[in-house]
Amino acid sequence: MDESMRVGIIAPWVLEPYLGPSAVAHNTLRGFLKIQNELEKRDIEIVFLSINGQKKTQDFGNITVIRTKNLPLTTLFAELRFILGKRMEKLKLDIVHSHSLCDIFPWLLKKDVAKIFHLHGIFWKERKYTNIYGKFWTWLYEIRLRLYYPKFTRFVTVSNYVIEELESRGFDVSKVVLIENPIGDKFFEIKKNEDEIILYPATIIPRKNHIGFLKACSMIKDDLQDFKVVFAGSGEKEYVEKVRDFAKKENLNVEFAGKVPYEKMLDLHSRASIVALVSFEETFGMAVAEAMATGTSVLVSNIRGLRDTVKHGETGLKADPNNPKDIAEKLLMLIEDENLRKRLGENAKKEAERRWRCDIIARKLLELYFEVLENR
Repeated sequence: MDESMRVGIIAPWVLEPYLGPSAVAHNTLRGFLKIQNELEKRDIEIVFLSINGQKKTQDFGNITVIRTKNLPLTTLFAELRFILGKRMEKLKLDIVHSHSLCDIFPWLLKKDVAKIFHLHGIFWKERKYTNIYGKFWTWLYEIRLRLYYPKFTRFVTVSNYVIEELESRGFDVSKVVLIENPIGDKFFEIKKNEDEIILYPATIIPRKNHIGFLKACSMIKDDLQDFKVVFAGSGEKEYVEKVRDFAKKENLNVEFAGKVPYEKMLDLHSRASIVALVSFEETFGMAVAEAMATGTSVLVSNIRGLRDTVKHGETGLKADPNNPKDIAEKLLMLIEDENLRKRLGENAKKEAERRWRCDIIARKLLELYFEVLENR
Protein backbone atom coordinates (compact mmCIF):
# COMPACT_ATOMS: atom_id res chain seq x y z
CA MET A 1 0.00 0.00 0.00
CA ASP A 2 1.15 3.51 -0.78
CA GLU A 3 2.07 5.02 2.60
CA SER A 4 1.64 8.66 1.54
CA MET A 5 -0.86 10.25 3.89
CA ARG A 6 -2.16 13.68 4.98
CA VAL A 7 -3.74 13.97 8.43
CA GLY A 8 -5.45 16.98 9.97
CA ILE A 9 -5.70 17.10 13.79
CA ILE A 10 -8.14 19.61 15.30
CA ALA A 11 -7.73 20.62 18.96
CA PRO A 12 -7.69 23.73 21.17
CA TRP A 13 -4.52 25.59 22.18
CA VAL A 14 -2.05 23.08 20.72
CA LEU A 15 1.06 25.17 21.37
CA GLU A 16 -0.02 26.54 24.76
CA PRO A 17 -1.31 23.47 26.62
CA TYR A 18 -3.65 23.79 29.58
CA LEU A 19 -5.95 20.98 30.72
CA GLY A 20 -7.56 18.03 28.91
CA PRO A 21 -7.72 18.03 25.11
CA SER A 22 -5.22 20.89 24.84
CA ALA A 23 -2.52 19.01 26.78
CA VAL A 24 -3.27 15.78 24.92
CA ALA A 25 -2.92 17.48 21.53
CA HIS A 26 0.27 19.27 22.59
CA ASN A 27 1.84 16.02 23.79
CA THR A 28 0.70 14.30 20.58
CA LEU A 29 2.50 17.01 18.60
CA ARG A 30 5.66 16.37 20.64
CA GLY A 31 5.30 12.64 20.06
CA PHE A 32 5.10 13.06 16.29
CA LEU A 33 8.09 15.39 16.38
CA LYS A 34 10.09 12.64 18.10
CA ILE A 35 9.35 10.25 15.23
CA GLN A 36 9.54 12.91 12.53
CA ASN A 37 12.25 11.16 10.53
CA GLU A 38 10.00 8.13 10.22
CA LEU A 39 7.10 10.32 9.07
CA GLU A 40 9.26 11.97 6.42
CA LYS A 41 10.49 8.64 5.06
CA ARG A 42 6.90 7.45 4.72
CA ASP A 43 5.69 10.75 3.19
CA ILE A 44 3.28 11.51 6.04
CA GLU A 45 2.19 15.10 6.57
CA ILE A 46 0.38 16.17 9.75
CA VAL A 47 -1.37 19.51 10.17
CA PHE A 48 -2.63 20.62 13.58
CA LEU A 49 -5.42 23.17 13.54
CA SER A 50 -5.10 24.97 16.87
CA ILE A 51 -8.43 26.48 17.90
CA ASN A 52 -7.86 29.86 19.58
CA GLY A 53 -4.09 29.37 19.80
CA GLN A 54 -1.99 32.49 20.34
CA LYS A 55 0.65 31.81 17.69
CA LYS A 56 -0.58 32.01 14.11
CA THR A 57 1.52 29.34 12.39
CA GLN A 58 4.49 27.20 13.31
CA ASP A 59 6.20 25.07 10.70
CA PHE A 60 8.13 21.91 11.65
CA GLY A 61 8.65 20.64 8.09
CA ASN A 62 6.13 17.90 7.45
CA ILE A 63 4.34 18.85 10.71
CA THR A 64 2.57 22.20 10.85
CA VAL A 65 0.49 24.02 13.47
CA ILE A 66 -2.01 26.56 12.14
CA ARG A 67 -4.03 28.82 14.37
CA THR A 68 -7.73 29.29 13.70
CA LYS A 69 -10.01 31.61 15.62
CA ASN A 70 -13.02 30.18 17.41
CA LEU A 71 -16.42 31.62 16.58
CA PRO A 72 -18.83 32.67 19.36
CA LEU A 73 -21.97 30.86 20.54
CA THR A 74 -20.44 27.42 20.05
CA THR A 75 -23.07 25.73 22.18
CA LEU A 76 -25.98 26.67 19.93
CA PHE A 77 -24.49 27.31 16.51
CA ALA A 78 -21.56 24.89 16.16
CA GLU A 79 -22.88 23.51 12.88
CA LEU A 80 -22.51 26.93 11.26
CA ARG A 81 -18.77 26.99 11.89
CA PHE A 82 -17.54 26.03 8.44
CA ILE A 83 -14.38 28.11 8.84
CA LEU A 84 -12.34 25.07 9.87
CA GLY A 85 -13.45 23.01 6.92
CA LYS A 86 -12.75 25.80 4.46
CA ARG A 87 -9.36 26.45 6.03
CA MET A 88 -8.31 22.84 5.62
CA GLU A 89 -9.93 22.00 2.26
CA LYS A 90 -6.82 23.13 0.39
CA LEU A 91 -4.75 20.53 2.24
CA LYS A 92 -6.45 17.57 0.52
CA LEU A 93 -6.59 15.52 3.69
CA ASP A 94 -6.99 11.77 3.88
CA ILE A 95 -7.97 11.79 7.55
CA VAL A 96 -9.43 14.35 9.96
CA HIS A 97 -8.82 13.53 13.63
CA SER A 98 -10.75 15.93 15.86
CA HIS A 99 -10.62 16.44 19.61
CA SER A 100 -13.60 18.79 19.26
CA LEU A 101 -17.06 17.48 18.43
CA CYS A 102 -18.31 20.82 17.12
CA ASP A 103 -15.37 21.31 14.77
CA ILE A 104 -15.58 17.94 13.05
CA PHE A 105 -19.01 18.79 11.62
CA PRO A 106 -17.89 20.25 8.24
CA TRP A 107 -15.95 17.06 7.55
CA LEU A 108 -18.93 14.82 8.15
CA LEU A 109 -20.29 16.12 4.84
CA LYS A 110 -17.25 14.86 2.91
CA LYS A 111 -17.26 11.27 1.67
CA ASP A 112 -13.61 11.15 0.62
CA VAL A 113 -12.17 11.95 4.07
CA ALA A 114 -11.94 9.49 6.98
CA LYS A 115 -13.23 10.96 10.24
CA ILE A 116 -11.85 10.13 13.68
CA PHE A 117 -13.34 11.64 16.82
CA HIS A 118 -11.47 11.66 20.14
CA LEU A 119 -13.68 11.69 23.25
CA HIS A 120 -12.14 13.09 26.47
CA GLY A 121 -15.00 13.10 28.96
CA ILE A 122 -18.20 11.22 29.76
CA PHE A 123 -20.40 14.29 29.81
CA TRP A 124 -23.59 12.45 30.81
CA LYS A 125 -21.74 11.36 33.97
CA GLU A 126 -20.33 14.83 34.57
CA ARG A 127 -23.74 16.48 34.10
CA LYS A 128 -24.89 16.17 37.70
CA TYR A 129 -21.85 18.12 38.95
CA THR A 130 -22.46 21.14 36.71
CA ASN A 131 -24.57 24.29 36.85
CA ILE A 132 -27.69 24.93 34.73
CA TYR A 133 -25.65 26.04 31.70
CA GLY A 134 -23.43 22.98 32.04
CA LYS A 135 -26.43 20.67 32.16
CA PHE A 136 -27.84 22.28 29.01
CA TRP A 137 -24.46 22.09 27.23
CA THR A 138 -23.91 18.42 28.07
CA TRP A 139 -27.48 17.56 27.02
CA LEU A 140 -26.93 19.27 23.66
CA TYR A 141 -23.51 17.62 23.33
CA GLU A 142 -25.00 14.16 23.71
CA ILE A 143 -27.61 14.92 21.04
CA ARG A 144 -24.84 15.99 18.66
CA LEU A 145 -22.78 12.91 19.44
CA ARG A 146 -25.68 10.59 18.66
CA LEU A 147 -26.31 12.39 15.36
CA TYR A 148 -22.65 12.45 14.32
CA TYR A 149 -21.60 9.02 15.58
CA PRO A 150 -22.73 6.98 12.53
CA LYS A 151 -20.52 9.21 10.33
CA PHE A 152 -17.32 8.55 12.30
CA THR A 153 -14.86 6.11 10.76
CA ARG A 154 -13.24 5.46 14.14
CA PHE A 155 -13.88 6.68 17.66
CA VAL A 156 -10.91 7.05 20.06
CA THR A 157 -11.47 6.61 23.79
CA VAL A 158 -8.93 6.95 26.60
CA SER A 159 -10.07 4.16 28.95
CA ASN A 160 -12.09 0.95 29.14
CA TYR A 161 -14.51 2.83 31.37
CA VAL A 162 -15.52 5.02 28.42
CA ILE A 163 -16.12 1.96 26.24
CA GLU A 164 -18.36 0.43 28.92
CA GLU A 165 -20.32 3.67 29.21
CA LEU A 166 -20.75 3.99 25.44
CA GLU A 167 -22.03 0.44 25.21
CA SER A 168 -24.46 1.05 28.10
CA ARG A 169 -25.88 4.06 26.20
CA GLY A 170 -26.47 2.00 23.07
CA PHE A 171 -23.51 3.16 20.93
CA ASP A 172 -21.89 0.80 18.42
CA VAL A 173 -18.53 0.10 20.06
CA SER A 174 -17.16 -1.88 17.10
CA LYS A 175 -15.63 1.34 15.76
CA VAL A 176 -14.08 2.29 19.14
CA VAL A 177 -10.29 2.21 19.61
CA LEU A 178 -8.61 2.54 23.02
CA ILE A 179 -5.57 4.85 22.99
CA GLU A 180 -4.55 6.36 26.33
CA ASN A 181 -3.41 9.94 26.75
CA PRO A 182 0.23 10.87 26.11
CA ILE A 183 2.26 12.58 28.83
CA GLY A 184 4.83 15.25 28.00
CA ASP A 185 8.54 14.43 28.34
CA LYS A 186 9.08 17.27 30.80
CA PHE A 187 7.12 15.41 33.45
CA PHE A 188 9.38 12.36 33.06
CA GLU A 189 12.47 14.57 33.28
CA ILE A 190 11.54 16.26 36.56
CA LYS A 191 14.15 16.00 39.31
CA LYS A 192 12.41 15.46 42.62
CA ASN A 193 13.26 17.93 45.38
CA GLU A 194 10.50 17.08 47.81
CA ASP A 195 9.03 19.56 50.23
CA GLU A 196 6.08 19.13 52.63
CA ILE A 197 3.58 19.78 49.83
CA ILE A 198 0.41 17.87 48.98
CA LEU A 199 -0.47 18.92 45.44
CA TYR A 200 -4.08 18.80 44.26
CA PRO A 201 -3.92 19.59 40.51
CA ALA A 202 -7.52 20.12 39.42
CA THR A 203 -9.94 22.79 38.30
CA ILE A 204 -11.88 23.88 41.40
CA ILE A 205 -15.33 22.55 40.55
CA PRO A 206 -17.65 20.24 42.55
CA ARG A 207 -16.77 17.18 40.46
CA LYS A 208 -13.15 17.37 41.62
CA ASN A 209 -14.22 17.05 45.30
CA HIS A 210 -11.93 19.64 46.93
CA ILE A 211 -14.22 19.97 49.93
CA GLY A 212 -14.28 16.21 50.45
CA PHE A 213 -10.50 16.21 50.47
CA LEU A 214 -10.37 19.07 52.97
CA LYS A 215 -12.84 17.24 55.22
CA ALA A 216 -10.36 14.37 55.26
CA CYS A 217 -7.50 16.76 56.02
CA SER A 218 -9.43 18.25 58.94
CA MET A 219 -9.68 14.77 60.52
CA ILE A 220 -5.89 14.45 60.64
CA LYS A 221 -4.83 18.10 60.80
CA ASP A 222 -2.56 17.50 63.80
CA ASP A 223 -0.52 15.15 61.57
CA LEU A 224 -0.60 17.68 58.72
CA GLN A 225 0.94 20.58 60.62
CA ASP A 226 4.17 20.44 58.60
CA PHE A 227 2.37 20.00 55.26
CA LYS A 228 0.75 22.50 52.96
CA VAL A 229 -2.04 21.62 50.54
CA VAL A 230 -1.70 23.39 47.18
CA PHE A 231 -4.80 23.64 44.99
CA ALA A 232 -3.49 24.26 41.45
CA GLY A 233 -6.29 25.36 39.17
CA SER A 234 -8.86 28.05 38.54
CA GLY A 235 -12.53 27.33 39.06
CA GLU A 236 -16.16 28.28 39.50
CA LYS A 237 -16.36 31.37 41.68
CA GLU A 238 -19.11 30.15 44.00
CA TYR A 239 -17.46 26.78 44.61
CA VAL A 240 -14.03 28.36 45.08
CA GLU A 241 -15.48 30.55 47.83
CA LYS A 242 -17.03 27.51 49.52
CA VAL A 243 -13.68 25.73 49.46
CA ARG A 244 -11.86 28.81 50.80
CA ASP A 245 -14.40 29.25 53.59
CA PHE A 246 -14.10 25.61 54.63
CA ALA A 247 -10.29 25.74 54.70
CA LYS A 248 -10.41 28.92 56.80
CA LYS A 249 -13.01 27.54 59.20
CA GLU A 250 -10.97 24.38 59.76
CA ASN A 251 -7.71 26.36 60.04
CA LEU A 252 -6.03 24.28 57.32
CA ASN A 253 -2.81 25.28 55.60
CA VAL A 254 -4.06 25.62 52.01
CA GLU A 255 -2.63 27.64 49.14
CA PHE A 256 -4.92 28.56 46.23
CA ALA A 257 -2.44 28.85 43.38
CA GLY A 258 -5.03 29.63 40.68
CA LYS A 259 -4.41 28.82 37.04
CA VAL A 260 -0.79 27.67 37.13
CA PRO A 261 1.49 28.20 34.09
CA TYR A 262 3.05 25.08 32.62
CA GLU A 263 6.56 25.69 33.97
CA LYS A 264 5.31 26.47 37.49
CA MET A 265 3.26 23.28 37.45
CA LEU A 266 6.42 21.33 36.71
CA ASP A 267 8.08 23.02 39.70
CA LEU A 268 5.14 22.11 41.96
CA HIS A 269 5.40 18.48 40.86
CA SER A 270 9.12 18.57 41.61
CA ARG A 271 8.47 19.72 45.19
CA ALA A 272 5.35 17.67 45.93
CA SER A 273 5.63 14.73 48.33
CA ILE A 274 2.12 13.56 47.48
CA VAL A 275 -0.29 14.27 44.62
CA ALA A 276 -3.94 13.79 45.50
CA LEU A 277 -7.05 13.77 43.31
CA VAL A 278 -10.17 12.24 44.85
CA SER A 279 -12.66 13.27 42.16
CA PHE A 280 -16.15 11.88 41.91
CA GLU A 281 -15.75 11.36 38.14
CA GLU A 282 -12.74 10.91 35.82
CA THR A 283 -12.36 9.18 32.47
CA PHE A 284 -8.58 8.70 32.63
CA GLY A 285 -7.02 11.16 35.07
CA MET A 286 -4.49 13.17 33.05
CA ALA A 287 -3.25 14.96 36.17
CA VAL A 288 -2.77 11.61 37.90
CA ALA A 289 -0.78 10.18 34.99
CA GLU A 290 1.42 13.30 34.94
CA ALA A 291 2.12 12.88 38.65
CA MET A 292 2.99 9.22 38.12
CA ALA A 293 5.43 10.19 35.36
CA THR A 294 7.28 12.41 37.85
CA GLY A 295 7.70 9.52 40.29
CA THR A 296 5.44 11.06 42.94
CA SER A 297 3.18 8.94 45.14
CA VAL A 298 -0.50 9.47 44.34
CA LEU A 299 -3.76 9.20 46.27
CA VAL A 300 -6.79 8.92 43.99
CA SER A 301 -10.45 7.90 43.97
CA ASN A 302 -11.43 4.26 43.65
CA ILE A 303 -13.73 5.13 40.76
CA ARG A 304 -14.11 3.26 37.46
CA GLY A 305 -12.34 5.94 35.42
CA LEU A 306 -9.12 5.49 37.39
CA ARG A 307 -9.38 1.70 37.61
CA ASP A 308 -6.76 1.13 34.88
CA THR A 309 -4.66 4.22 35.61
CA VAL A 310 -3.60 3.40 39.19
CA LYS A 311 -3.13 -0.02 40.78
CA HIS A 312 -3.88 0.18 44.49
CA GLY A 313 -0.87 -0.62 46.66
CA GLU A 314 1.42 -0.88 43.62
CA THR A 315 1.47 2.47 41.81
CA GLY A 316 -0.59 4.51 44.26
CA LEU A 317 -3.34 4.37 46.87
CA LYS A 318 -7.08 4.59 46.29
CA ALA A 319 -9.85 5.83 48.56
CA ASP A 320 -13.63 6.24 48.44
CA PRO A 321 -14.31 9.85 47.34
CA ASN A 322 -17.58 9.79 49.31
CA ASN A 323 -15.84 8.77 52.53
CA PRO A 324 -13.56 11.47 54.05
CA LYS A 325 -12.47 9.03 56.78
CA ASP A 326 -11.15 6.60 54.17
CA ILE A 327 -9.36 9.43 52.36
CA ALA A 328 -7.84 10.57 55.67
CA GLU A 329 -6.59 7.07 56.51
CA LYS A 330 -4.90 6.62 53.12
CA LEU A 331 -3.41 10.13 53.23
CA LEU A 332 -2.02 9.47 56.70
CA MET A 333 -0.36 6.27 55.44
CA LEU A 334 1.53 8.29 52.83
CA ILE A 335 2.44 11.09 55.24
CA GLU A 336 3.83 8.74 57.87
CA ASP A 337 5.66 6.26 55.63
CA GLU A 338 8.37 7.79 53.45
CA ASN A 339 9.44 4.35 52.20
CA LEU A 340 5.89 3.66 51.02
CA ARG A 341 5.84 6.97 49.15
CA LYS A 342 9.16 6.15 47.52
CA ARG A 343 8.12 2.64 46.46
CA LEU A 344 4.80 3.77 45.02
CA GLY A 345 6.45 6.68 43.22
CA GLU A 346 9.13 4.49 41.64
CA ASN A 347 6.57 1.91 40.49
CA ALA A 348 4.32 4.65 39.14
CA LYS A 349 7.13 6.14 37.06
CA LYS A 350 7.94 2.74 35.53
CA GLU A 351 4.26 2.26 34.65
CA ALA A 352 4.09 5.71 33.07
CA GLU A 353 7.27 5.07 31.05
CA ARG A 354 5.79 1.86 29.71
CA ARG A 355 2.40 3.28 28.75
CA TRP A 356 2.28 7.04 28.25
CA ARG A 357 5.47 8.30 26.62
CA CYS A 358 4.35 10.66 23.85
CA ASP A 359 6.23 8.82 21.09
CA ILE A 360 4.55 5.53 22.14
CA ILE A 361 1.12 7.14 21.76
CA ALA A 362 2.13 8.83 18.47
CA ARG A 363 3.02 5.42 17.00
CA LYS A 364 -0.32 3.98 18.14
CA LEU A 365 -2.10 6.83 16.39
CA LEU A 366 -0.03 6.24 13.27
CA GLU A 367 -1.07 2.57 13.28
CA LEU A 368 -4.69 3.67 13.59
CA TYR A 369 -4.37 6.09 10.65
CA PHE A 370 -2.94 3.40 8.38
CA GLU A 371 -5.60 0.89 9.47
CA VAL A 372 -8.31 3.45 8.66
CA LEU A 373 -6.91 4.15 5.19
CA GLU A 374 -6.40 0.49 4.37
CA ASN A 375 -9.99 -0.42 5.35
CA ARG A 376 -11.41 2.55 3.52
